[in-house]
Amino acid sequence: MRLKASTNIVIALAFATAGLSTYGAANAQPAAVTHEIPQSQTVEHADNLEHLTALTSHRGKVGEIAKKAVALFKQHDAREAEYIMPPLSLLPYLVDGKVTPDMKWALEMADRVRADREVIFEEHTKMIAVLNDLQLAGQQAHDAEAIDFAKSAATDALNDVEIMEPTAILIGDVLRAKLGAAH
Repeated sequence: MRLKASTNIVIALAFATAGLSTYGAANAQPAAVTHEIPQSQTVEHADNLEHLTALTSHRGKVGEIAKKAVALFKQHDAREAEYIMPPLSLLPYLVDGKVTPDMKWALEMADRVRADREVIFEEHTKMIAVLNDLQLAGQQAHDAEAIDFAKSAATDALNDVEIMEPTAILIGDVLRAKLGAAH
């Protein structure tokens, strides 16, 4: 991978926001194998959650709605980190024509995205609904921060539905085609 010096900050942020630590309990169970997700997505999720959490301290409906939204966002971010975003980390390799058998882990994830499309869509529908409520509450309270966040987060959710999730599925299709039908 090509990393720039400034990327260290992003990497540090990615580890900090993921709650990863080099120190574990003496009797800790072995960690499940995890795969990286694109750093841009890690940073975006952390930024969105930070802004949304800040909105929970706003007065009135803005704060109330933001509190409801935090749970939805955490649930969705966990799903994305578990199996939607990891296949996207393979895009630079696929664009360069590099497909190797050790990428087959992404097949199961991409298949799960395909199988869970309706559930994921419903999750986005709930997120958009709460963001619409947040925008309306922000307008009524003359809270520009709430309005701006709601619009931006709704755009991100739409991007997930229109681009990110279909791309994860296509990555599985490309891998399956390149690795052969046996995978």
